[in-house]
Amino acid sequence: MKIVRTFATSANIGPGFDTLGICYDVYNEYSFEISKSFCLEKFKKEFSCPDSNLIIDSYKKTFEFLNKELIKITLKEEVQNIPECRGMGSSASCIVAGVLIANEVLGNILSKDEIFNIAASLEGHPDNVAPLIFGGFTSSYKSDKFYTNKFSVNSDYKFLLLISPFKLSTKKAREVLPKQVDIHVATSNIANTISTIYALQNGDIDQLIRANNDLLHEPYRLSLIENADIIKKIAKENNASAYISGAGPTMLVISKCDISDKFILENWGKVLVNINNEGAFVYEK
Repeated sequence: MKIVRTFATSANIGPGFDTLGICYDVYNEYSFEISKSFCLEKFKKEFSCPDSNLIIDSYKKTFEFLNKELIKITLKEEVQNIPECRGMGSSASCIVAGVLIANEVLGNILSKDEIFNIAASLEGHPDNVAPLIFGGFTSSYKSDKFYTNKFSVNSDYKFLLLISPFKLSTKKAREVLPKQVDIHVATSNIANTISTIYALQNGDIDQLIRANNDLLHEPYRLSLIENADIIKKIAKENNASAYISGAGPTMLVISKCDISDKFILENWGKVLVNINNEGAFVYEK
């Protein structure tokens, strides 16, 4: 039995809007095998139809992208740890799973960079799929194609995900963003993104906190996330830095020690996570 494992991610990381991303050790797994028709097993009802399942859709589009004759599969959900619509890269996880399964069925004909470019094209932006495919902490962008850079993260940092009890669609979170920004906003975010990368590499928590001054997306999205301002305030009071994870509503807190007991939020989940440096992969069981 072959299984694809994909991981949760946080995109944006404050000022790194649509650019920065981190891969965690929280994962989903799906087993698959070639079959006479598309069949889904153990999925929730809303994801149990092949015509509306994002993994199958990405799988099919990979065949189209490569101009290959479609091979049907049976797909079974084995492990489900990444919540939907919480800003933890659930859609990117499904897209990457579909591309990786297609590549495996076709005999591993794609390089990791080709897998990344197909997945980023399907997702529409690379900040979640880059860390998911390459692992670790990445920045990514589009030029003639999608490119990514991978950075080390100081081992002293602790990563806490505060998972909200409610969902927030990426579409809704993008609708509140401005269509144009002032040049001073852009230059501020560029400077703070560079400082964020430097601080995560070198373990400078003070610089990380100073650089947590996004002007592109967080000011517009915080009002959509109940308790977000409280979380940011508690983090700052405890020498930590809090961010909207992806489009939210999950919040990411980065600190030098475990401060999870400082956040007392009704019905919110609290998960201390580690960075996964390997990225998504297929294995045989």
